[in-house]
Amino acid sequence: MDQEQLEIIKRALAREKLARKTAEKILEEKSRELYATSQKIEHLLAEKSSQLQGVFENIVDAYVVMDIYGNILKFNGAATNLFGHNINNENLNVIDLIYKDDLAYAMESFQKLKSNGFFKDYEARIYTKSKEVKWVHINASVVFDKYKNPIAAQGIVRDITEAKRNAKLIKEQKEELDVIVNNSSIGIALTQHGQILRTNAKFQKMLGFSESEFTKYTFKDLSFAKDYPITKDYIEQINAGEIDNFIVTNRYIKKDATIIW
Repeated sequence: MDQEQLEIIKRALAREKLARKTAEKILEEKSRELYATSQKIEHLLAEKSSQLQGVFENIVDAYVVMDIYGNILKFNGAATNLFGHNINNENLNVIDLIYKDDLAYAMESFQKLKSNGFFKDYEARIYTKSKEVKWVHINASVVFDKYKNPIAAQGIVRDITEAKRNAKLIKEQKEELDVIVNNSSIGIALTQHGQILRTNAKFQKMLGFSESEFTKYTFKDLSFAKDYPITKDYIEQINAGEIDNFIVTNRYIKKDATIIW
């Protein structure tokens, strides 16, 4: 090997060494950038996880996560308070919570959840740990993995026991009021914007119309023309919230066209 060839080889090795050092430097810089980026991502993920955990724990309604077999995986504080179970210390399946008479409906809804991926406005009774029966309203959805396979379900559970109790009470009071109204010796009519919505038997007998016939008329239709303006003025004051009742003496037209005071 002559001197010229030796110099060519030396220059080639020097270039290769320089290129390797340049590549190592670039890799080192990229590694630092990648590390900084990963740290930033981890920080953001930790921050988002913390925020989501805050939402999970502080949501007013009960939040429940369970696997696809119904095993409860997680409760937030509201869920623990509602159901009375501490899932950190005990195994719990959704079957343990379902009121026995609502089991068939619950299973039907659970199948709907698995097939459709969600259900809304489920209302049924549940047992608490102390065996107290409560009414709940649930909206639930399926949780999928990255391969679109169902792995869990999550639900927002609202205690509607008090609302159900109040609704029942209102219904009972309405039924009692209906009995009083229908059997009253005084004619009673319910109106809205002058339209007759409902009448009791006494009012129907007084004017000679059936209940269904009354719904075709307004009070103006049945009022004596000269008397209606006085009633109209009072009605406008009631609609405006200026008064809550009035007493007036008027003439009305019966079905047979005669006048009644």
